[in-house]
Amino acid sequence: YVNRSVDAAFALVMRDRRAWDKFDLTVEGFYRSFAALLLIIPINLIRDLIQIQIISVEQIRQGKAALDQTYGLGEAIFSTLVLCVDWMIFPLVMVLVLRFLGLAHRYAPLIIAHNWGTIVVYLFSLPPFLLLAADFISYTDFAALYLIMIVFVLYYRFYTAETALDAGWSVAASVALLGLVLQTYFWFLAVPLAESTWLPAAQ
Repeated sequence: YVNRSVDAAFALVMRDRRAWDKFDLTVEGFYRSFAALLLIIPINLIRDLIQIQIISVEQIRQGKAALDQTYGLGEAIFSTLVLCVDWMIFPLVMVLVLRFLGLAHRYAPLIIAHNWGTIVVYLFSLPPFLLLAADFISYTDFAALYLIMIVFVLYYRFYTAETALDAGWSVAASVALLGLVLQTYFWFLAVPLAESTWLPAAQ
């Protein structure tokens, strides 16, 4: 079941509309799609560890003392909770947005594809971090690769919304862009504030 769902998410990358035949678009399939989060959690923790290594190496490279950034159970729990909250923002906001647009009947397909598609997004986000951690690329190259990654995510979310909602490119583009804006505000405003409260020793 999971393999078929993930395969469908990857098929959307190739603009294969037959991907919708592989998704479970039933009510049960809607709730099951949130189980994709369980596959994302370990990827998220791995990315955290890579980021800590990258920061430490850069500190040493600049002639500074390496930061004492331990990654224990508290940090892992905080990161996982943040991921869970981030995961729920888009589905909750889309309830209101799609009702306003008169597309509430297309809500389930959009969220099902969005949830399974997040696995694709996370897997595609790993290579820049791995290459930088292995010292194969510079920070400039990393920034360029990450920008390409953002463009890919925007396009992927756009195509997913376009085919899920069947409502034209303007609505699909707005949904994709709204998702990016919500995520950006969450990670750059809400997360640092919560981190300063949860993990004061890391500040």
